[in-house]
Amino acid sequence: MKFVLQVSPRGQITLPAPLRKALSLKPGDPLLVRLEEGRLVLEPVYLLPVEAYTEERIREFLQASQADDEEVAAFRKAWGLE
Repeated sequence: MKFVLQVSPRGQITLPAPLRKALSLKPGDPLLVRLEEGRLVLEPVYLLPVEAYTEERIREFLQASQADDEEVAAFRKAWGLE
């Protein structure tokens, strides 16, 4: 896909609808812009939601992730470490 775009007096360009659709871009979506070997490169920035954990939830994760002695012994045996 290739398009010739015009820069507005305010330095803006409009991305054609087929490009926006192909990249699933919506108004307000962020784009990374960089200059690479004399070329302007635009890339969509996909933001992943980050969940904030309370101290209590962190303690729950830590408790759930701790293996007891029997589990450690079974893992060591399965991995040939005994």
